Amino acid sequence: MTKYQRIKLLTFTISLLSIFLLAGCKNSNEHKKEKLSARDYITVGEMMDTIKPPYIVDVSNGDKRIVFIGCDHNNDSTHPQFKIIEKYAKELRPQISFNEGGQIADSIHYASVNDGAAKDGETGVLKYCADKLQIKMMNGDISFKTEWPLTLKSHSKEELYIYYVMERFVIPHKYGAYGNKLIDSIFAQTTVPYLLKNNFPLSPAEQSFTYFKSLYKKNLQKDFDSTNPDIEAFDYVNDSCKFCAVGRTSKMVRDSMLIGKIETALKTNNRILVTFGHGHALALEPVLKQLLMKKND
Repeated sequence: MTKYQRIKLLTFTISLLSIFLLAGCKNSNEHKKEKLSARDYITVGEMMDTIKPPYIVDVSNGDKRIVFIGCDHNNDSTHPQFKIIEKYAKELRPQISFNEGGQIADSIHYASVNDGAAKDGETGVLKYCADKLQIKMMNGDISFKTEWPLTLKSHSKEELYIYYVMERFVIPHKYGAYGNKLIDSIFAQTTVPYLLKNNFPLSPAEQSFTYFKSLYKKNLQKDFDSTNPDIEAFDYVNDSCKFCAVGRTSKMVRDSMLIGKIETALKTNNRILVTFGHGHALALEPVLKQLLMKKND
């Protein structure tokens, strides 16, 4: 990636964050707040080769403290990150917590740390800890219905269609997320209904698996192969591929929403616990530090 591309990527990150942060301001003085600078996802990708999750971001200023635990998404209850989440929950005694991936119903409970980890990874463990502390666990993420129109500002509809199908359905299918189901059945029964439910615009012709495969071939210059998907072509840490850039934009849009929710929570809470993927933790580490430093302004 060229120096210009890096600057453009970082500027986009800052702009997205500013949009969400300034949206909550109530007067003109608040609009004069400093912009917050995230770590760009190319740098994050380079750093991820050198760290082992969980990656802990622990920032404080006066009475305010945020602990952001960057996790590896897995359900191995023996992974050390789950005991670390429990440890910080006991020590920090947060007043509110945020999870990745959508709101978990208040009616869902887990019997233990191991039970939460085995069923729902770090989100299950955070919910177990939140229940013990009798605090709310809130969705820190963004709905797909909100995400894709924002991502569409930087990428074409075709690019988004290919990226979301690959990243959310084909690659998980490769790693066993849908058992023995064939990918064409998953596409028809799960993928297309998911996209349409979230208002992603697809004509009847565009909803066919044949159309998707032709779109894939046109953009990637190769036939679609669900048994051996080109994962590198969709990995946000790579800096030289079109769909990797879509992945980075998606993450930055989601990050901006999370930071907005954290800043709002800081108005009425002093202690916040967050569990997200460790890539998000690396990207948002500078923002979290700047955010708490602003509390002295």
